[in-house]
Formats: sequence, structure tokens, C-alpha cells
Amino acid sequence: MLHEYEMYNNERRRHIPSALWPFFAPDPEKYYRWRVQLDCACITELFTWGNETPPSESRWLDGREALPPGQLRCEHDDGPSPYREIIAWHDRREITLPADPADPPKWADPDVWALLRHDEPRASAFWKVTLECGHVEDSMPTDLDWKPDDGPSLADSARVSQMTEEFEALWASHPDFQPDRDLEHTRRMLAAGWPLPRPETECYTCPHVRQIVAYQRVGWLVPREAKQQTEPTPQGRNSRAALERRLRRLEVDAEHLRGRLSEWDDVRDV
Repeated sequence: MLHEYEMYNNERRRHIPSALWPFFAPDPEKYYRWRVQLDCACITELFTWGNETPPSESRWLDGREALPPGQLRCEHDDGPSPYREIIAWHDRREITLPADPADPPKWADPDVWALLRHDEPRASAFWKVTLECGHVEDSMPTDLDWKPDDGPSLADSARVSQMTEEFEALWASHPDFQPDRDLEHTRRMLAAGWPLPRPETECYTCPHVRQIVAYQRVGWLVPREAKQQTEPTPQGRNSRAALERRLRRLEVDAEHLRGRLSEWDDVRDV
């Protein structure tokens, strides 16, 4: 594990100014090892900064986003993504989408596709949002001029009634048109007056994260009692930190040799 970390850290330091190494590419002596078990029964190993905070209370990255404390990505043959309520809106970006194809996709009938299809390119804003589960999604679409303070806009009540009748007829004639989770989402949207932007969206993170349910201490990545005997890797031998450690060891050895020479001189004079 130490060798793998040093290889990774040396590569990382090539792209980071040395002044930032303590923050983004620290020496391995800073890290403590833990063995953890997840609620899916998988067992893995994690590093924490120091040995005070257990991994079940730490926040781990999933890509660039931090997961809620004690959660870790561990993919299996997981189920569909659940719908979660949006609790916060963050950054936005604008994207121009191409026109939809004339032929309907496999999941839509021609009549349905005729209602949903955009026959010209259109620009939309996409937002990064935090969901009630604590996970972050970054592709929630809205109109270009919409702001979170505006809140959702509702459809005309007569139009909502018409849409409800159309969907009920569609579900009756095509029972497999939507999976249960999507059908329930559509029902919630209709009951709420078809708000836009939607107050909930799919969480693509939930199916792939697991909770830490147990942990065991392994020890420091660089064992405290054996730290001086650790041989640096060839890639790390010329790093500033490695050179400073070697210099300190040489200075200690030199002081010890001076003492031995002084003892030899005292014996010779006698």
C-alpha cells in the first residue's frame, strides 16, 4: 500500500506546485489505514488524514463530489435510479440541444412522440442540484431565464385535467408504457399541477453507494516504529521531502560518529 501511494503521489506532484504538496499531495506519514465493511458485505481499505476520525464519519469523493458521511461507491448489479426531491440549486450552464429525430424512439408511440418531440434546436440551462439523499446531480434542465427564487411555474388547471385524462388513457391502453417508478413520478407531477422545473429528479448515485457498517484499525501507512527503515521508491528518492529525511538521518549518523571519534582520541591520549 505504501509503494502504491508513493507511486501515485509522485505522479500527482508532477502537476502540482511544491508549495501545495502538503494540501493536495502530502507525505505518506500523514495517513492512517482502516479496513472497512460496507452494508453490501464488501470489504475494502481506506486512508484517513490522521487516526482520530473514523472512516464512518469521514466524507469520501465520488468523482468530484463528496458523498454524505460514511458512504462509499461500490457498484453491483444495482436497480433503477430512484426519484429524490431537490433541496438546493447551485451552478448552472447553458447547452444547445439538437432537434429530435422524426422517428420515435422505441419507448414512445408515434402519437406520443409527436407531442414530445422538438423539431428545432433549443437552448436550455442545466443546474447542479443537491437532493434530499445528500447526493449531487448536475443535469437538471430549466428555461434559460429561470432562477431558483422564481420557484416552479404551474400549468393551467384545465390543461392539467386534460393531461391527466390523456395519461390515464395511455396507461390503460399501454400498461408497460412506463416503469412503476416513472409512472408514480408522473402521477405526483400531475397531482402537483405539473410544476416546471420539476421538484424532483432521478438520483443516479443512490443505486451505487453503500454505507460503512464496520471498521477496523490497520495502522499508519508508514509504521511509526519502522519509519526510519522505509526505503524510498526510486521515483520518490529525489523528492524534497525524501531528501530532507535522508539529510536528517545523515546528520544523526554524523553526530554519532563524531562522538565515537572523540572517545577514540581520549583513549589514545591516555
